[in-house]
Amino acid sequence: MDGNTYAVKFIQNLNLEMLPAPVLKQAKICLLDLVGASLAGAKVKGAKILLDFSTQQMRGVKEATVIRGNKKLPCVAASLINGFIANALDIDDGYRKIKGHPGAAVFPTLLAISEKIGATGKQLLEALVVGYEVAIRAGEILHSHYGFYHGSGSWGAIASAAAAAKLLKLPEGEMGHALGIAEAFAPLVPEMRAVEFPSMAPKDGIPWGALVGTSAALLAQKGFTGIPSLLGDSKRNKDVFTLGKEFKMMKLYFKPYPCCRWAHPAIEGLSEIMGSEKLAYKDISKVTIRSFSEAVSLCQTVPTTVEEAEYHVLFPVAVTAVYGEFTPKYLDEKYFKDKKIALFMGKMVILKDPKIQGEFPDKCQSEVEVVTNRGKRYRSGLIAARGDFDLPLSEGELENKFVQMTKEILTKKQINSIIETVKDFERYHVKDLVKFLK
Repeated sequence: MDGNTYAVKFIQNLNLEMLPAPVLKQAKICLLDLVGASLAGAKVKGAKILLDFSTQQMRGVKEATVIRGNKKLPCVAASLINGFIANALDIDDGYRKIKGHPGAAVFPTLLAISEKIGATGKQLLEALVVGYEVAIRAGEILHSHYGFYHGSGSWGAIASAAAAAKLLKLPEGEMGHALGIAEAFAPLVPEMRAVEFPSMAPKDGIPWGALVGTSAALLAQKGFTGIPSLLGDSKRNKDVFTLGKEFKMMKLYFKPYPCCRWAHPAIEGLSEIMGSEKLAYKDISKVTIRSFSEAVSLCQTVPTTVEEAEYHVLFPVAVTAVYGEFTPKYLDEKYFKDKKIALFMGKMVILKDPKIQGEFPDKCQSEVEVVTNRGKRYRSGLIAARGDFDLPLSEGELENKFVQMTKEILTKKQINSIIETVKDFERYHVKDLVKFLK
């Protein structure tokens, strides 16, 4: 059996009853985290632009909700906009080895197709697991095939197509074509150029990957054909044959801060030093961050946009120093003009460390050194980003993250209702969740 056939069989046969209890629990954690990230991200400028664009250019059946858009659009349009929204604050989950965001790449398509067909919560959870598991394998294969770092939409399109095909119950032939169509039309996102020049596009390629994945499944359903997908690449796809046997989504990371994951260890390092030594930001004369080259490539000037603020190390670390936290509210433009933050950024430098580089991307680490106005030096030692499977956030921390992301948007009663609904989501329908997203 080749890789594509094996993957199709996995997609078709996966059901909730076969899932180990920890995997089902992880799927629900992922769902809650994605809902929170999306509700918080819906207010950004890029989402409004895409909504206006899609309303004008993608008219059709009103079948899928645009998150906080007070509007329904065709599935492909909703996938595009919600793809931007899910990753808008860069606070969604990720997977180390593929250096990307499987959840945000799959969730917009899941939501759109689920609403279109009137799916149950059980159906969505099954397709969610399919999407994550295919995403991680597709990401590993694609990066190996091209030898170049592509953003999440590049392999996320294949995963989105897999999730949509599962929900649509496509037969084997159509499902295989959906995967191939998605690969053929997927955006090959130049991720490091995106890091160097933060902007609304490509935003990791997730919006267009979700659109392509949704389109691929719907096209395959109508008889459109595609190439065999990279899941069938016998030189690189040995992990495809672990589908259903090893659930790689158990090694996802969840992000406590709304910024690039590469900045997280530095935030932790500075917080640890300031807390243990009881330092105020005014006590500090210099901060040196040692990290890997990709982190050094992030924006270092005072940000002027949300995207620049997210793809940054110095800005979130400076905000943490000055205000003791870094939450979505600090992505407001008024903080880009905050003189205290700008002044602290001027005290900071980030350098590449060969030892830290050697362990990336398997490990995301930094080391922070603080020099005080009195000349005292404090070093954090190697700090890893919290939220990885080997340094996890607790269930309570993840729920609190959801509360922090949504408390300005929903009532306390609504927040608690979503949390309780997701915990038992297999007993609900997708419409029971969508009502909170409108």
